[in-house]
Amino acid sequence: MQNRLTLIVVFSLLSTSMFGQLLNKRGNPILTNFTPEIYNGTEQTWSIAQDDRGVMYFGTHDNGIIEYDGFHWRNISIPESKPVYSMVKGNDGKIYIGSTGELGYLEPNVYGRLEFVSLAHFIPDSIKQKFTLFFYKTYSFKDEIYFCTPVYIFKYNGKTLLPISLGDRKNTGIFLTFIANNSIYIGSYSKGLFTLDSNNSLNVAPGAQIFEQKDIYSILEYDEKNLLVITSVGIYKYNPISGGTQLIDGSKKFLTKLFKQSFLPYYSTVVGNNFGLGFVQSDWVSYLELSKNGEPEGLINKQTGLQGSLVSSLYYKNNEPLWITLIDGGISKAEVHSSIRKFGKESGIDELIIDIIRYNGILYIATLNGAFYLDSDSNGMPVFKPVENISGQVMELMIFTPQNSKPILLAGTYLDGIYEIKNNKGFSISEPLKTKFPDVQHNVQCLYQSKRNPNILYVGKNHGLSTLTWENGGWARTNNLFKDEIITEIASICEDNRGNLWVSTSFKGLLVITQDQKINPLSSLNYQFKNSKQVYFHSKQDSLYFLTPYGIFSYKYEDSTFSKSNFSEKYDNNKGVFRISEGSNITSLLCYDQNKGQYWVETIEKDENNQQIINNTPFKRLPNKWSDAIYVEPDGVLWIGMAKELYSYEPTIKRNYSNPFRALIRKVVAKDSLLFDGCYYSVGDSGKLNISMEQQSVQIPRLSYKHNGIVINYSAPFYEKESEIQYSHYLEGSDETTWGKWDNRTETTYTNLREGKYIFRVKARNIYNTESIVASFSFEIRPPWYRTVLAYILYLCSMVALIWGIVKWNTRRLIAEKEHLEQIVKERTAEVVAQKEEIEVQNEKIAAQNEEIKSSIQYASRIQGAILTPPDQVNRIFPDNFILYLPRDIVSGDLYYITQVGNKRISVVADCTGHGVPGGFMSMLGVSFLTQIISQTEDLSAATILNKLRHQVITALHQTGEIGGSKDGMDIALYIFDDQTMKLQFAGANNPLIHISNGELNHIKSDKMPIGIHIRGDVPFTNFELDVKKGDVIYTFSDGYADQFGGGDARKFMIKNLKDLLLEIHQKPMDEQRDILDKTLLNWHGDTPRIDDVVVMGMRV
Repeated sequence: MQNRLTLIVVFSLLSTSMFGQLLNKRGNPILTNFTPEIYNGTEQTWSIAQDDRGVMYFGTHDNGIIEYDGFHWRNISIPESKPVYSMVKGNDGKIYIGSTGELGYLEPNVYGRLEFVSLAHFIPDSIKQKFTLFFYKTYSFKDEIYFCTPVYIFKYNGKTLLPISLGDRKNTGIFLTFIANNSIYIGSYSKGLFTLDSNNSLNVAPGAQIFEQKDIYSILEYDEKNLLVITSVGIYKYNPISGGTQLIDGSKKFLTKLFKQSFLPYYSTVVGNNFGLGFVQSDWVSYLELSKNGEPEGLINKQTGLQGSLVSSLYYKNNEPLWITLIDGGISKAEVHSSIRKFGKESGIDELIIDIIRYNGILYIATLNGAFYLDSDSNGMPVFKPVENISGQVMELMIFTPQNSKPILLAGTYLDGIYEIKNNKGFSISEPLKTKFPDVQHNVQCLYQSKRNPNILYVGKNHGLSTLTWENGGWARTNNLFKDEIITEIASICEDNRGNLWVSTSFKGLLVITQDQKINPLSSLNYQFKNSKQVYFHSKQDSLYFLTPYGIFSYKYEDSTFSKSNFSEKYDNNKGVFRISEGSNITSLLCYDQNKGQYWVETIEKDENNQQIINNTPFKRLPNKWSDAIYVEPDGVLWIGMAKELYSYEPTIKRNYSNPFRALIRKVVAKDSLLFDGCYYSVGDSGKLNISMEQQSVQIPRLSYKHNGIVINYSAPFYEKESEIQYSHYLEGSDETTWGKWDNRTETTYTNLREGKYIFRVKARNIYNTESIVASFSFEIRPPWYRTVLAYILYLCSMVALIWGIVKWNTRRLIAEKEHLEQIVKERTAEVVAQKEEIEVQNEKIAAQNEEIKSSIQYASRIQGAILTPPDQVNRIFPDNFILYLPRDIVSGDLYYITQVGNKRISVVADCTGHGVPGGFMSMLGVSFLTQIISQTEDLSAATILNKLRHQVITALHQTGEIGGSKDGMDIALYIFDDQTMKLQFAGANNPLIHISNGELNHIKSDKMPIGIHIRGDVPFTNFELDVKKGDVIYTFSDGYADQFGGGDARKFMIKNLKDLLLEIHQKPMDEQRDILDKTLLNWHGDTPRIDDVVVMGMRV
């Protein structure tokens, strides 16, 4: 028993064992190591504490206490430089310290510098003479401090120090003391476990016999009723009321193997919902994080980047990093609270990462020197191992799925062609094809599997484009495409939903290869990113997106133009985008700003209210480096390759990035005088100085004028990327009236300040753009003698006579100026009256002209009404119908035309180019042409009428298709109903037809071209023929209804909603249907103005 506690201090190293379980599978926590050279102290560190301001304290072996505020490191000395084995923050805000034969607390001196105050004089001499007191633990419990040794517990209430004897260790077997769940526990090798009651008496805990002959290293709160007891042979869940216990070992029996190696988990802490164990007797497992059921959640050791192996203490506070003190390596912090993890050189990654993919459950990366896959070493630690037979630059990894075959993993290399990866080995695809096709080289830049023919693989090369073809279960052939035309480097390849192949080149812009194998270089088009070398494609739900330095673009086939894409509902499309990767619930984008040299990651995901958000906050923890690769797993985990490091983001880990933190004033010097040295204080009743969050009046310095220059140091105790914390400040009382610019400086100097009262205010902003609580420092500068009150009285008396004379003279001058100004006002008033009368005359003229224009437009409206089919004719031809006709202006650009030729009843609904009078002219022209065509055509068909109408419109408007020429025309839906054959013909130009029969809706799409000049002007319109029966309902309409904005969030009504509405009301009487459509549209747009004319026609057979 005597040697057990000594083991904790001596520590012997044991060899590691083989566990075979992959740990840290999402990466290692981001580690920051502080070496003795950084904090100017000893390598051996023992304890950790944090005060209410956020400042960290570390107990060292022979350098006292190290204080760290996020920027400055300070040393606080201890008598005789004794080791500081334990520290804790009391409820009074003080830091209490336990050493060897020494105990006490930190208190600020009059300058605000923290100093050690000893309580050793309270220890009775009889105890001092008999025992060497080793204060291995210090606890804060119920407003009292408990300093723990193996033989005594000393309870300090702020005034007295009470020794509590733990008895003879030979009989009690006392080991270590713990506080958990509002109780004090003492481990006992012979009795198992004691509790210390309110009378300071030891009692054997219920069920304590389970812990007999075991060393208890830690006791933590498991939940409200149970404790977690960590012993030398295992971990137990323990109920202190019933005495019930349960061994915690997890599904893999990981802990059983761990404890068999006699690893010593001396220090433990609660980390979120998990438990963190620090080991002092292992060179392999230094820190282990366990779930409540004993499953390993993460591990930290030298292999993951920790600078030492032997953990002496842990400190964790929610939403902050885990602090670790090491016996053999200084101080470290691990960001176990973060959703970001990292693999780097320690995990076998030593080359630039170009691509990432998961195949058959294995994570692969492509680098500048081969492909690698994630595996584990003999201890279960993650390591990236090379894929055999593949070296050099691997440009892309791709899962290729041929028709009727299983997916295969391909690796495209820059020099050695394409490989298939099987069982983590590379097998060349290109080499066997060289003998048959010697002219084809596969210097891969990118790969793309055809959507039209999944058996074709496109290969973008450094000087051209090739294909590989899969046949009969293997690669049959390879060919060069456009060998003489495409001789540039290809960056990206993608097919659109029309079967065109888009090719992005590094130096020749964009190329389009049509289905008939023609190349369109798009060189005649002007678009924003035309000269960009970095244009990549992304395909989503049959939409093709162009990723450029200027944002995400889409291509409009109708007018051959590029425009900014509405990629996502709330996406701010104003930055460069390099890569996009999508999962089931998350979309990730690699973004950049070329001008500012900034690179970052964004995700589009859902918040707790299932609302779409753009999230870039977690990724501010990443370095500002260019990233070549992102990959979203199906479960939402995001992988990011940045230079030679691979990061992961776990979206299920939620953090409060706006958690408050403080800015701190750390030092103030005026000329050569120290005014303040780091800690505000208040004076207690007993004269003690207590730590305060704000400056008290007793600390406000009043300086002579010769000390009117001041230097202020400040910091912010936020412990993620501390070097990137920015500060803004201003000096109230000076000529500074607003906060200054943000920068990284932690020191500000003011010189030649005038006399007065000043308040210096500073705030910090962390990497997540969260601003700190403002810190302030008040001071006063007294005036020089010549600016004292007495001096000013003398100055005042001396100037009274002079001021009186000046006032007398100035009064006379003002009277003269007043008379002059009155005359000027009279003259200006006359000018204003004349101008007012002239404006009134001009107003009357403009009103008369407006009335004439309005009368002309109303007359045009009456003419338009006259050419539309009269209601009685409509009702005669289609007895059961309705027409909802809503011009946006007085004159409409929409029209309807109803006529009958023999047994054929003809209905036309059209939307002409423009609104108002221009649209009205086009509508009259359309009605005229329709009347002429129908009367002169014997064998009527819907498509024939549209073909002839297009010809007449192009001829009448002299359309040639030249740039700047007329592009007017109309979109139209035309159908012919034969009531003898009960057949209906339909042809449409951009306007569809809805046919509802037996409660089922049939959407007949139109041809995607207008009546007018168009790139497909030589293509005839399609003639659709439908069988209809009595009771069926036919609807035709323009786009004005579906395109109307409204709904409270300014979105379009959309054709889907229109179809749902028509299906819902189609059985109602036609007049009622019209009223419902009218009211629905009115309610939809509300106060939003209508953007287009509206016509909807319904006919029941």
